[in-house]
Amino acid sequence: MTLTSMTGRVAVITGGGSGLGDALARLCAASGCNVVIADVDIDRGDRVAGSINAAGGGSALAVHTDVSNRDSVEELAKICHARFGVCDYLFNNAGLAIHKPLVDTTEEDWNSLISVNLLGVSHGIAAFAPTMIQAENGGHIVNIASMAGLVPLEGFGIYVATKFAVVGLSEVLAAELAPSGVSVTVACPGWVATSIQPTDPDVPQPSFPPEMSRVIAADEAARIIVDNMLAKRLHVPTHPEWGDAVAKRSKALLEAFSA
Repeated sequence: MTLTSMTGRVAVITGGGSGLGDALARLCAASGCNVVIADVDIDRGDRVAGSINAAGGGSALAVHTDVSNRDSVEELAKICHARFGVCDYLFNNAGLAIHKPLVDTTEEDWNSLISVNLLGVSHGIAAFAPTMIQAENGGHIVNIASMAGLVPLEGFGIYVATKFAVVGLSEVLAAELAPSGVSVTVACPGWVATSIQPTDPDVPQPSFPPEMSRVIAADEAARIIVDNMLAKRLHVPTHPEWGDAVAKRSKALLEAFSA
């Protein structure tokens, strides 16, 4: 399938008001999709929707949504279905990151990341998957995880925990939904030029080897994810050079079985 196959379809993107979500929304709209931009910051969502509508192509609607609140995501689904009748592509993209040693993390840190990064995904699935199954038109759910869902990154313990969970639940979801014709993709981006990680001058910033430090534009990451979604691939890494780190971890796991 190609981007042209998206014409007339409906895409819902959480965290669609900035960064990768913004890029995903613009790419879907440029491909002919009607787009629902869900964001807790409605001003950002409105700006993206306004820009898309001004450019022509698919129409865009911004909806204030707190993905950590199940009722809010259920309301998003109701608005989407009332306006467009269906959701063909659901991008569970909203996310938060904290760079802090695990021994220094607080209960608030854990609650905030779990509620958005993990429960936000589960809320999206609960709100949209049942109607996608009933529609019988081969919908697709894309969960945005991270390379941190495949490789443990020091200083990102809570983020890693939530993204490993998103990878696992996506694999289960793919198996469970396969008979219905609804496909699942879990995207694992490396470093993307977004503002997901707030910078604090009082906190040491992360440092990684050169082969794991390449940053790509949000537009490039969005194109990789959508192209692979249309190819119905389950796992989508955006940075092939991280493969060695994934292989190293997998090798250690397999060796443990024969120890």
